[in-house]
Amino acid sequence: MLQKAARETKIILDHEKEWKLGRCILRFPEILQKILDDLFLHTLCDYIYELATTFTEFYDSCYCVEKDRQTGEVLKVNMWRMLLCEAVAAVMAKGFDILGIKPVQRM
Repeated sequence: MLQKAARETKIILDHEKEWKLGRCILRFPEILQKILDDLFLHTLCDYIYELATTFTEFYDSCYCVEKDRQTGEVLKVNMWRMLLCEAVAAVMAKGFDILGIKPVQRM
């Protein structure tokens, strides 16, 4: 479902936290190049921490799934926000892989 949405959904970054998260995700290739240039892996650790912090700010402010407060019925699914979440997960998984860390599936 998300793969189809990725092809068909226009990413809308109206909220400042969406923009901040999008910019952070886009810095990943730059971070990898920096690591290749200076061989300091802590740069990747710092970036992953920043990405996690930025994602938390986004998640607290921007709802991916909007529900009715009384009934709990789903009113709207913001697919572009779901895709941002998926991008964060992919970047973090790749970062963990580079660092040799096995990510947990649940907490």
